[in-house]
Amino acid sequence: MDVRLPKPLHGWREFAGEVGVIVLGVLIALGAQELVQELQWRSEVKQTREALDAELAHNLEFFNYRMSLSPCVRSRLNELEFIVDRQRSGKIVRMKRDFSPALSENLRFAVWDSATGEAKSHMPLRVKLQYAMLYDIFRGYQRLRERGVGEWNELADLDLSRRLSGAEAHNAKVAIKHLRFEESVLPGYASLLQRSASPLHIRPYNDLDETNRDLLAKSRSTFCSPLI
Repeated sequence: MDVRLPKPLHGWREFAGEVGVIVLGVLIALGAQELVQELQWRSEVKQTREALDAELAHNLEFFNYRMSLSPCVRSRLNELEFIVDRQRSGKIVRMKRDFSPALSENLRFAVWDSATGEAKSHMPLRVKLQYAMLYDIFRGYQRLRERGVGEWNELADLDLSRRLSGAEAHNAKVAIKHLRFEESVLPGYASLLQRSASPLHIRPYNDLDETNRDLLAKSRSTFCSPLI
């Protein structure tokens, strides 16, 4: 029994041409879809990087602000140590005013933490690692800073107008020692941040409104004025 294949209406050559057109159309459609997706990812990566750069510029600005307070920090710690030492020997040091720590601005991590894995995965590996390094350095500094805030508050809670107990004086000396250590490691953080931010072309930027800028300026002026 002979089996005959059906023949195309207009011949095999024309049929092959029609199939080729269909295949070409499918390939063009797939290529266009991939191009659209690639453009979408480029746009999302660009927007993500702009948001990360703004967040890191804020962090750099207020790390530099903290660095600029270093001379005042050293002077204040020297004053407080002198007061505590005099207290331990039974002498009260008259102060010009009550002591309060300097205000500071919190570091930000929300953009990096909320950035989608897909957006990060579409960044070049080198760029992604540079961002990760910067955020790791800032997180290390943030932990150091949080301990420092607690110790400054502990010192501010002391009533230095009366004689301190032995335990209060001891705890104050420990807090001063820890704060001096924090001060000693800041230049190392500054060097790391500068080297890590430079390849990404990120520069410090103060994004605070006028009210908060004024609060920081007043706090700085008070903190940097002598206590005794």
